[in-house]
Amino acid sequence: MLPPEEDADIPVFCRALGVPGLADIHTHFLPPRMLRRVWEYFDQSGPLVGVSWPIRYKWDDGERVAHLRSMGVRMFSAQAYAGAPDYDAFLRLAADHERVALDTTMIFTDFFDKLAPFPAAALPLARDLGLAGKVLLGSDFPNIPYPYARQIGGLVRLSLGDAWLRAVCWENPVALFGGELQG
Repeated sequence: MLPPEEDADIPVFCRALGVPGLADIHTHFLPPRMLRRVWEYFDQSGPLVGVSWPIRYKWDDGERVAHLRSMGVRMFSAQAYAGAPDYDAFLRLAADHERVALDTTMIFTDFFDKLAPFPAAALPLARDLGLAGKVLLGSDFPNIPYPYARQIGGLVRLSLGDAWLRAVCWENPVALFGGELQG
């Protein structure tokens, strides 16, 4: 499976994976005034971030929804991060508790690997949890400083298999939130 290079490649990725689209459980749709302030904060490399973080998708809600839909994203909501940088502890929580799941927001991207790299030794547990329905696609869209495709590409480069990718990118979030969404 080749990772998508650009956002426009994501529908091809979905077809190759055999899923009708993506179910991204970590996106942001805030009131415009609040979103402007979030973007201003990141434009200034906020003091808590300390790295350049230019928001790539500074569009109104309608344009952002249309862009997600054009990439095949059919389900989106907001949830918590995967516990970075305490990956091991949060993976154990998900493993030990029936109703705990983790999302992939920003982890496995070259951007986030510089800040809090995912430990290679934890990949087998992440694979097992993904196949068990406990890892969900998350992106932090639109508040990301890189193309959306980079989040998907990071998942592909883990080489955890197509079954894992289908589970994380579609089956797990759809099962968690209910319903069978169609492309």
